[in-house]
Amino acid sequence: MSPYWLEEEKLEEEEEEVEETEESVSEAEEREIEEEVEEKLEEEAESAAEETSESMLVSEEVEEGVLQVMFPKGKEVKHLFIALANLLHEANITLSPDGIKMRSIDPSKVSLIVLDIPSVNLEEMRVPRETRVGLVFDILKKIAKRIKARDKIEFTVKPGAGKFYLTIYTKKGREAGTYRKFGIPIVNVAEEEVPEPNLTFPVRIRMDADTFTDIVAAADEISDAVTFIAKPDTFVIKAVGEGGKMLEAEYSRTDESIYEMDVEEASEATYSTEYILDCARQMRQICEYIIIEFATNKPLRLTFEFSIGRLQFYLAPRAV
Repeated sequence: MSPYWLEEEKLEEEEEEVEETEESVSEAEEREIEEEVEEKLEEEAESAAEETSESMLVSEEVEEGVLQVMFPKGKEVKHLFIALANLLHEANITLSPDGIKMRSIDPSKVSLIVLDIPSVNLEEMRVPRETRVGLVFDILKKIAKRIKARDKIEFTVKPGAGKFYLTIYTKKGREAGTYRKFGIPIVNVAEEEVPEPNLTFPVRIRMDADTFTDIVAAADEISDAVTFIAKPDTFVIKAVGEGGKMLEAEYSRTDESIYEMDVEEASEATYSTEYILDCARQMRQICEYIIIEFATNKPLRLTFEFSIGRLQFYLAPRAV
């Protein structure tokens, strides 16, 4: 039997091959993305422009006032930012010596997204001071789709010039000398300061991410809303649609897809399947499990813990 680290590397290579086959972007699509990014830059920042460079050495020198962050693997960045773009049009992210944080409400004001990536989990962090960066996630989503699982991703911020750069390196990093660099404008995002909700959740369930996402996706085919019902020893996911259509799945605390179940009081609440899936379908790619917390007719909190950080997603209940 091969050592576990060799097995892990083999698995990552297989994942990368699958991504190249199923999610690769054609040359025509790449040109379309580049044209859209360039057009956006011209509209929102006169001096900003997309920079795409191949097979060139990258300077190790950092300009004064420039902030840099290097992520160890592209897979987390890819799926995280696609999930964020599914929920947000634009938002502020905060870079500081402690890491990367974000707290933003979606345009419809029914969900809150809280991101925390500690600096200790990043490969490189050159951020001497706290800096808020306003980004258009629609553009980032198109760029993120080009990232491969084992790429290294660098964020560079030039606050004075109003520029944000995302650089995609191969798995060997800067030393390989090959990269693709995309620039997008830093925009002013007027966001109110939103404190993290001070909620008490009598239900806390840690569940396999694939199982949870698959059953909510099945519920979405029945209805646009899904109901969570928790009792001391069971967790039920239920959807009721038109014409007598119904889906109901019951899980006990001994079920193999349930890693942990803590129910202090019986609870039931209904939520939008669309919002849950917009986040969960991407985050399942980088998370083994999802922590589900809710209370009767109160907001839902889904926590996604991945290798470099944590994303928490709050969703208001649907009126029944």
